[in-house]
Amino acid sequence: MKYIKFILPIVILFITLSVNAQDDNKKEGEKVEAKELSDGTLYGADITADARILSIADIYADTAGFSGKTVVLKGNMSELCRSGGCWTVLSDGTNNIRALTLHKFIMPKEMDITGKVAVVEGVFSVKEITEDQAKHFAEEAGTDPNLVVGPQKMYRILATGIKILK
Repeated sequence: MKYIKFILPIVILFITLSVNAQDDNKKEGEKVEAKELSDGTLYGADITADARILSIADIYADTAGFSGKTVVLKGNMSELCRSGGCWTVLSDGTNNIRALTLHKFIMPKEMDITGKVAVVEGVFSVKEITEDQAKHFAEEAGTDPNLVVGPQKMYRILATGIKILK
């Protein structure tokens, strides 16, 4: 029983250090690490140099064919996660594809995306999201979540890299 006074503080110390290390790892993954290139600013991994660059129309023309495959997509940035910089939406004015970083890298959430074009590489898929999830995305984009009604079909890329062109 007399050893409990000595062992308990040591156990508490180890638990505290472990929790702090996990918090530090999370913060590390959420840093904005931009790489300035001659043609733009890269977030995440390099875009495959010789890959075929698809348009949003290309993807929408064959969503089943592209589903589960790594693609490189170019489009106009129409939305950006304003709470964390962890996703952006590329649009051609009619159709949208959300590029999710999964917090492996982030973009500056205060970035002005007006007129910005991005190239994104990652795995494409189509997923149905709940109304609550869609409202969450609307809130993060700074738009009115009350305009979202019902489940939504989300066309998405799990991005490994996003390059915002100059």
